[in-house]
Amino acid sequence: MSSGGPVRALLKWILGPLAVAFVFCGLGQGLAVRRDQVYAATARLPPAERAGLESAPALAVANATWAFGSVDAVKKMARIELDRLPESEGPRRARVYLRFGIVDTNPDGQAALFGQAWAADPKMGNQGLKDAAVREVHARFVAPGNVLPLFFLGGHPPISGPAAGPGPR
Repeated sequence: MSSGGPVRALLKWILGPLAVAFVFCGLGQGLAVRRDQVYAATARLPPAERAGLESAPALAVANATWAFGSVDAVKKMARIELDRLPESEGPRRARVYLRFGIVDTNPDGQAALFGQAWAADPKMGNQGLKDAAVREVHARFVAPGNVLPLFFLGGHPPISGPAAGPGPR
């Protein structure tokens, strides 16, 4: 055997893994420093913004459910969201009521839910409610709920047939 054999084995089996370990330790230390910076930045946020960060995953699930979920899934999501959101979150609660009303098939139920949406966020007014409904309908990709409800179209469609006169006497 040549004299380079044991030195080569030492380099290959001892110093090589140690070099790899040092490289990954350095990478881990760099990631830990970044993680600490993120934690420190999060700790400096006001409590309201921290609560918003905590609700981000729930909001993402609610948006995905709205975009692709069945009517039953949307209704379950609406109940969970309404239980989760405090009364002080008027605009978010209004959005949930609006989504629930869009997928509801009962016109009376729709009117009640749209009324609750308006009560939750009175600043939006009638036109704001319709604009929000248009945005929500465009964000939904499956039926029902991907067309604007008749509630927002304004009035009853004309009825065809003979002119209505006084009934039989």
